[in-house]
Amino acid sequence: MTAGKKKARPPKETFRDAVNPCKPLQHRDGLQAIKRGEGKGQISGEDAGKILGSVDIDGDCRATHPESNRWDYVVGYDRSGQVIAHFIEVHSAETSEVSVVEKKLDWLESFLQHDAARQLAALPRELHWLASGRINILTHTPQYRKLQTTLRKRGLLFAGKTLLLT
Repeated sequence: MTAGKKKARPPKETFRDAVNPCKPLQHRDGLQAIKRGEGKGQISGEDAGKILGSVDIDGDCRATHPESNRWDYVVGYDRSGQVIAHFIEVHSAETSEVSVVEKKLDWLESFLQHDAARQLAALPRELHWLASGRINILTHTPQYRKLQTTLRKRGLLFAGKTLLLT
């Protein structure tokens, strides 16, 4: 090893070490944090061996943020040796729910600004809205335009009914 250069940590350690300081978040292996009826079976990895772990943000933060519109999950994925944090919100895809998902995104961005979340916030990230059921966001509405413009500019991608992590 050359003087002054750090040895690169394995991606799985990098993701786990980014999550661990973020109390009350709990790192789980694979997709174990994804709940039945709330994303289980809808989220997968192009290569399951590259899934670095998952966190049930909503469940883990329920006691500390009981009245908040909390984000659902973060899943770590190894993309060519780089850790990608996939922040995933599993939520009904109805016109009336666009504003709720926006509040959840506001909460997530605020949560990631805390000192304890510094390492997790520093990871390259993708934000996904995964439909929990049918998709019924009417295209002629202001909510649809907000999803396609404002929320997309903030990085939110609408995944539809399934999400393949790459």
